[in-house]
Amino acid sequence: MIARTAHVCTTARCRRGLLSVAQLSLMAQAAYGQVASFGPLIGWGDPFFGQTQCPPGPFRGFACGYEHTVGIRIDGTLQAWGNKEGGNLNVPSGTFQKLAPTVKWSLALRTDGTLVKWGTGTGGLYATPNGTFIAIASNSANGFAIRSNGAIAAWGVNSDGMLNPPQGAFTSLAAGNVHAVALRVDGTLAAWGSNGSGQTNVPPGMFIQIAAGEGHSLALSASGQVLAWGLNNLGQCNVPPGTYKAIAAGGFWSLAIRTDGTLAAWGSNSSGQITSLPTGRFVAISAGRGFGIAMPEGCWANCDGATTTPTLTVNDFVCFLNKFAAGDTYANCDGSATPPVLNVNDFVCYANAYAAGCP
Repeated sequence: MIARTAHVCTTARCRRGLLSVAQLSLMAQAAYGQVASFGPLIGWGDPFFGQTQCPPGPFRGFACGYEHTVGIRIDGTLQAWGNKEGGNLNVPSGTFQKLAPTVKWSLALRTDGTLVKWGTGTGGLYATPNGTFIAIASNSANGFAIRSNGAIAAWGVNSDGMLNPPQGAFTSLAAGNVHAVALRVDGTLAAWGSNGSGQTNVPPGMFIQIAAGEGHSLALSASGQVLAWGLNNLGQCNVPPGTYKAIAAGGFWSLAIRTDGTLAAWGSNSSGQITSLPTGRFVAISAGRGFGIAMPEGCWANCDGATTTPTLTVNDFVCFLNKFAAGDTYANCDGSATPPVLNVNDFVCYANAYAAGCP
């Protein structure tokens, strides 16, 4: 396969027993591109539908679907890019906290904990359940969500036992093509659906993150070890040695952030997603079919690039004002594409990023 160049999206730049189910769900967010910091995104791999051509940030969350990506902007609103088939890019209004895009439809969790879907894919034709939730996942035919009490709700096509999730309290979940895996409150794993490739044969132990590809799954332990099981026809379960802090899976390949912040990938290289990994250090990742998206390490609000303490000072506001006056794309903090592109909302957006501080 031809290695493709990474596309850099420039912006004018437990203790387990003591935490609630909702708090525990935060432990898995880095793997799904949901982090406490804000920043631009980098895409690589298959660029055919523009899914690696990330719009200007900053973003505070993102997730890859089959051939499209959805991002959560700093103000909580959504932006999508890539394959528009099925209405993938027709994002709803409002503010959001988590994302689960898939094939021709997407699922999202609003900031109030309710669900919303869009697109015409099979799973998107079914009504979402009522109530409030803390985590979501989806595949082409099904949606899954964890209620505030930790129970799993499932809907969509009733095949391979996909609508029969395990009982108990859970903090996060991930969905493959015909299987799903979930992380219990105690850190152990549960899986359901088809077991044609051993994808429901979960390993023992306690974990803090999970991810699912087409027919395989990954789990990350608190010590940084990654375990993989299920379909391994292209090496997607052959985890490289090392310790990691975040994981993702897309189709027939796997992606992870090492503890030093660099990326590792294994499995299918159908679109150069393995050989064109971007260099540098990263804080969040997501994987689609043949492409990946990552958020570089850094502090977007640090406009002047200071390395002294405190990192954020009045100089950063002056820097932002100068970029705003010059029409620099960095100042388009709210991501507006309608004239005037730069407006008072960008000041509010930057103030929020500044207030959030640096990780």
